[in-house]
Amino acid sequence: MASLQTFRKVRKAAARISPKLSPSSRAKVYNDLDQITTNAPASAYSIPQSVRSDAFALNNADGSTTNPYAHGDEPIKHQNPGAVVRPIGTSRRVFLTNPSLTPTEIDGLAYRIRTMASNDAINSVVVANPLEDAMCNGDMSNNSTCLPAFMEEGEVDIASLGRRELEGGPFGKKPDVIRSVLHERFGDGLGMPHVSNGYDARQIHEAGIARDGARLERELMSPLAALSRACRGSYDVTIDSSASKVPLVTFPHGLVADAGYSLLGGSYVLATHSTAFRVLNPLRGLAFDPVGLSYLLPRVGWEFDQPSARHSSAIASLLTLAGYEANAEDMVSTGLATHYVGGPYKLNILERALMDLNSHENQSLHPKPKKLYGRENERKYDINEIFRNQAVANVIQHLSEYDAAGADEYACLLKEELDDETGLFLKDKDPSLTMPDERNQIYGRIESDLVNWAATFGEAFAEPTVEGILERLREIASTEAEFEGREGCEEDVEVARKARSFVGEMEKRSPLALSVANELLRRGSDDGETLESCMEREKASQMRLFAREDGDFARWAESGCDVGLVEMPWGDSSLMRKREDVFSGWAHSSVRDVSVDEIKEIVGV
Repeated sequence: MASLQTFRKVRKAAARISPKLSPSSRAKVYNDLDQITTNAPASAYSIPQSVRSDAFALNNADGSTTNPYAHGDEPIKHQNPGAVVRPIGTSRRVFLTNPSLTPTEIDGLAYRIRTMASNDAINSVVVANPLEDAMCNGDMSNNSTCLPAFMEEGEVDIASLGRRELEGGPFGKKPDVIRSVLHERFGDGLGMPHVSNGYDARQIHEAGIARDGARLERELMSPLAALSRACRGSYDVTIDSSASKVPLVTFPHGLVADAGYSLLGGSYVLATHSTAFRVLNPLRGLAFDPVGLSYLLPRVGWEFDQPSARHSSAIASLLTLAGYEANAEDMVSTGLATHYVGGPYKLNILERALMDLNSHENQSLHPKPKKLYGRENERKYDINEIFRNQAVANVIQHLSEYDAAGADEYACLLKEELDDETGLFLKDKDPSLTMPDERNQIYGRIESDLVNWAATFGEAFAEPTVEGILERLREIASTEAEFEGREGCEEDVEVARKARSFVGEMEKRSPLALSVANELLRRGSDDGETLESCMEREKASQMRLFAREDGDFARWAESGCDVGLVEMPWGDSSLMRKREDVFSGWAHSSVRDVSVDEIKEIVGV
């Protein structure tokens, strides 16, 4: 009976498909049909996916929307979807059109990535923020197709764009639209877009989700954990989802913060010159979201056996407690990113290469063995398994300038023996006779300020409590007067000033949130911990911080303050920037006022 009802629903939906329908209406019909036949959750359709001819993803120039899912039952609404999926040849591209996803979109994106990763008819899934509109320097306001620049030829009527849309400042002049698809927020570096922070914490408060524990777990915490598992390919295999087969490639050009790190859990993370990572939740009175950071940060550098592994605990504390902004070099040096690619234009090169590669199923060197009628297949294993996904790995390796596994092999070994003109060949020797191992590597030794500062302040951050860490940093900062002006003591002065800046950053954050985050890091670094156990602890702790009556999060959410990022107003071609206000009215005046019992109440015994 169920199958007959499904058949009737399919026929009814198919009968409604007409070429006279608008692209948005036609897309909704197709999605309704897909939901009937695949049993996909309703949240999946908050993340639209369609062919290139459907231009329903973004707002129109008059501010109206063609998104058929803009007005659902969800209390948090975006006119534009937070992410859009498009096919690009045999690859799939996820456009992160909004740095903050709604809870429904987080759950829907987890489902989309899970199903695409298990699809052997494609070769990869690429996740990136929109960079492609060639006419507007990354501003997607006029790109109604949400297509890469090299696929957009003929799709955009250039003659219809006025001069104002084609000129302007660092990101192009923005047209007069009420809400643009990109929320360009800037970190310390000018021109750094905000890639993802997972969700908007203040909207969670305003929607009444934070105080309802069951709803918070169901609508936000569980979808965040599901998205993290989907990106890592570690989700449970069920009747509706098979094991992950194709690699997830993330291309974050800009700032990734807090829960947004879940999108960096895939096979490859390609950092550009503007890629950065920060932990900003303690500025909101929160700790870790359930994406596994309390397990991953104390183990940075371990996966690729990097020198940073010796200072992993201090690196985790610097990122979490002091809010240190890790740039691209820091991320590759610690394994938070797998490759450094340089400029964002490499994204188009990557997609051009991936769209022409064979699908996962067809990546093979050996033909399938013949099976005679009436006989079972004697070979029970896939003889081409070792060759699958190798082509994608080779493309990424050739696209990259260096990677996390081999960053330190680029050493300047020959130095004075090299010619003065190019610095690539031995002096007084024919370049054509110079062997490859005799040539100087172009990048030299990769330096990471994050790793250097972690090594410098390792003893201070080894203190078990936040109060102890602050005291040690204050002691170092107090030596500035002793060394200032003395010959040969410039580095000591720099270290003292850096210690003072770390103290200042830590004092801006919620004392309770810092103490909770520090305890999560300490427990997560134990040998017996697993990623899943840390995620469960993160979820329980975060839910308690969300729900506290007159707690730090509630105070921050009602204050109207933000987290101190720098932003540039829309349509402003000048270089003037505005820094957001930071909240300071925490329930505890300092970490000294936070008791051990309070920490245990939130983190658990």
